[in-house]
Amino acid sequence: MSSDFVYDPSRPDFPERTHEIYRTLRDEHPIYHNEEKDYWAVSRFEDVRSVASDAERFSSEGTSLGGGLLQHIQVMDPPRHNALRNLVSMAFTPRSIGRIEPRVRAIARELIDGIAERGSCDLHAEFARHLPSRVISEMIGVPEERRATFLECTEKMIEVTPENADSEAVRAPATKIYVEFAKLLEERRSERRDDLMSALLDAEVDGEHLTQDELLAFCFMLIVAGNDTTTNLIANGSVMLAHHPEQRRLLVADPSLIPNAVEEMLRYESPAQVLPRRTTEEIELHGKTIPAEQEIKLVWAAANRDEREFPDPDRFDIKREARRHLALGIGVHFCLGSKLARLEARVGFEELLARLPEYELESEPRWVHSLWARAYAGVPISF
Repeated sequence: MSSDFVYDPSRPDFPERTHEIYRTLRDEHPIYHNEEKDYWAVSRFEDVRSVASDAERFSSEGTSLGGGLLQHIQVMDPPRHNALRNLVSMAFTPRSIGRIEPRVRAIARELIDGIAERGSCDLHAEFARHLPSRVISEMIGVPEERRATFLECTEKMIEVTPENADSEAVRAPATKIYVEFAKLLEERRSERRDDLMSALLDAEVDGEHLTQDELLAFCFMLIVAGNDTTTNLIANGSVMLAHHPEQRRLLVADPSLIPNAVEEMLRYESPAQVLPRRTTEEIELHGKTIPAEQEIKLVWAAANRDEREFPDPDRFDIKREARRHLALGIGVHFCLGSKLARLEARVGFEELLARLPEYELESEPRWVHSLWARAYAGVPISF
């Protein structure tokens, strides 16, 4: 057993050694305690699944995820979490998401039209980041001329280096998002539209409208989750297919395989790597005692490479049956926008592979240093 092993996503070498570190975490430290920073971590599939499904003993309230931010539903427990989540859940039902597929496809085609004749591009900057951003912005009601600000701010919240991990610079983009949404909400109070901001203004919980802070927190959660995770899913997946051209050829020949390929992309390089919980009582697990009121990290990405659940987990296989992966969470906080993310990724790859079936990486992409995300800084391709 590695006595000097350290699990700390802020360490400089973490992005390049991620899966090596996760393997050691699973095999030798299934219950890990970082004594210096005073947090715990679970990394095996069944442990992560069990903790995420137990909201009573593992609370979402009072964790580092809420630090410096307005309280949004990701840092709430039932019943308040459920009441607020239900306000927007109708916008993300299969029927609702199915209705917007033509619009998602139109945006994807427009973006590919803009790069198809050039012979090269940064697929992350010119396709992967704009497809989900435009879709969620239209759903929320962000005008076209004001979307760039939100996209830039959400991207700044991904890259966290050891130097700025605890600084005000991490919270500054969130503050700017709140300021911009406050302006838009004021406009909606004067003139409602067919968008989520208007719906939230009119919504009631227990006979009361949402407070300004609750409105801002909701809009923040929707724009950040709607931008980052799907952007990284598409960008990461495009690199996987470039690394495995034989599997890409299967998708080009049979696009009906794309939905399952998206599930494998989610498992193999999970866009959201980790989220915290807080123990509400003393917990015994794998022979260790976790005291109450301790932060415990659920390392989704490590669980998704656990050989105890997935045979040959480090092999990328678009035909793998991996529907039990945890890339979109589980339990009360299962990703609200999961159906939207899957739709955007499916349509994005259908259109990309139809138009640019044999693209190649111009250089190996660089991983962004992030405490919670698996993201590339760019994906330079030629075709």
